[in-house]
Amino acid sequence: MFELCASILAADFANLERDMRAANAAGVDAFHIDVMDGHFVPAISFGTGMVRTMERLTTKPLDVHLMVEKPLDFLPELEELGVKRVSVHYEIPGGPEAALRAICAAGMQAGLVLNPETPVESALPYLAQISQLLLMTVHPGRGGQVYLPGSNEKIAAAKSLLQGQGSNTVIQVDGGITPGTLPGAYATGARSIVAGSAVFGGKIDENVKMLRVAI
Repeated sequence: MFELCASILAADFANLERDMRAANAAGVDAFHIDVMDGHFVPAISFGTGMVRTMERLTTKPLDVHLMVEKPLDFLPELEELGVKRVSVHYEIPGGPEAALRAICAAGMQAGLVLNPETPVESALPYLAQISQLLLMTVHPGRGGQVYLPGSNEKIAAAKSLLQGQGSNTVIQVDGGITPGTLPGAYATGARSIVAGSAVFGGKIDENVKMLRVAI
């Protein structure tokens, strides 16, 4: 399995429809949407209005990453929009349990996100609820960062943990993905890859081909 999720945080918003059409044609598997509230992370990016826009621009799955303190506030509209997959952070106030339960109850696939400093063992209590474990390979809240040292070792540790639990949860990575960093992430166990600048920075069709060739 290899899934390439194009992060629209790196798209040209003055030409969003053009970029979406180009990424669709290039064969990305899904679109990753970072919703930021300015509280959980300092930045503010998109709300559910962008998800609604994306739903009109593509038939590809929407992979929504909630970098927010109160994910429960966003879930009813995401369910209404037909979003297939929603990921929430382990580090949110009060923990992710209520949000993960609500995502599953709404018929959406739940993902758990771990920040770079959060150990992979933190995911253990939630494995029965999640289909995706998203490991941040940069510090969340800003695009264009460099892939953090030690990320591949963390991916390998997550793979070992999941195998030890007999879990089919997919490891996703987000941050600093390039044709140079992708092979290491894939080799150590990541199967869903979020790429922003590596998709939208330049000629999108050529970028997507380079990422696929890299593995």
